[in-house]
Order: sequence, then C-alpha cells, then structure tokens
Amino acid sequence: MLEEDEGILLHLCEAFKAHNERVRDAHRDVHQLMLEEKWRIAMRTRHYLTSRCLDAPCESAWMTLYMHGSDVNFLNATSLTRGAFHQLLSRFASFYDLPPPSSRGRPPKLRYLHQVLGLVLSFYVGSMEQSSLCIMFGVPPSPLSRTLRRAEEALSLALTGYAPARISWPSPLRQAELARMVNKREPLLTHTFGFIDGKTYVYVYCI
Repeated sequence: MLEEDEGILLHLCEAFKAHNERVRDAHRDVHQLMLEEKWRIAMRTRHYLTSRCLDAPCESAWMTLYMHGSDVNFLNATSLTRGAFHQLLSRFASFYDLPPPSSRGRPPKLRYLHQVLGLVLSFYVGSMEQSSLCIMFGVPPSPLSRTLRRAEEALSLALTGYAPARISWPSPLRQAELARMVNKREPLLTHTFGFIDGKTYVYVYCI
C-alpha cells in the first residue's frame, strides 16, 4: 500500500513539474509575442505626429510665411515669388476642389487653397520629410499624405498648357545678347552664355 502511495506521489510530482514547465514556456512565449508587438507599434509610431503635438493649421509656420513672408522667404520655400505664387494659385484653384465650410462631413485640415499649393511646392522644392511638412503646415501624417496626393494631381493638370510654366530655349537674338553680357564681364569668354535651371545646376552653352 505504501509503495502504491509513493508511486502515485511520484506521478503527481512529475505531472506537476511538467505542468509548471508548460506554464513557464507559455509565459515566455506570451512575453516574447508582447515584446514583438510593442516593437512593431514603436516602429510604426516613432515618426508619427498627432494633432495634439502640432500647431493648428491656421497658426502654422506656413501661415506665418504666407501672411508676413517676403519674396525671399517665398523663393526659399516654394521657388516662386509672392506674385508668381498667386498667379499659379489662380490657375490651381480650377483643378483642386476644396469643399466650402458649410458642406456636410468633416472639414479638411487645410481649408485654404494657398495652404494646399504651398504644401506641394514645399514638398518638391525642399524635398522635405513628411514630419517636417507636418510641423510646417500643422497637419498629421495621414491627412497630409491624402492632401499631398490630390494636390500633385491637381498641379499636374494645372501646369498642362500653362504658358508661364513652359521651358523655352533663348532665341538667337537673346543668346547673342547674353553672350555679349558674359564677354563684357569675362573678356576671355566669347560666344558663351549660361543659365540656371531653377535649382542649383548651372549650365554653360557656347554659340
């Protein structure tokens, strides 16, 4: 009888030990899964900005630039002077649909067309990261991406057939005039003129 009791106790001890090992393994697996999930969340959100940490769009850096910036400020941000920006804005307005404040549904984060055009131009000119654009315009990443995509499509349509946006080579008379100006400044350079493509690349051409 005693031997049977000892055998039962041994089986119970082995079963209890095996159970504890399985529980410990399960805890370790669950802990590992939780760590992996937290890591995935951290990777998704490490560069994510929420509305709470951003200025309101009407108080953003872009609004300050638009309201008080000089032509130099506009050139640095958009590659256009204030006058050229408004000229393009009047064209852009025909291709970008901005719902009025009285419309139903959630209003867009950017409520003015100049904000939308400024966004896409700042993206192209400065090659700014999304987080920098979010801070500059006061818009979280998701709505900013949607707005930027629509703005790119509208700008592409607006520039099609738009005469001020065309790229044209100087006429022969203009080339000769530019060459004389260059030669007057640099006598060793003859029949040569140069121009800039709007960015930082300087082109030299001989005629």
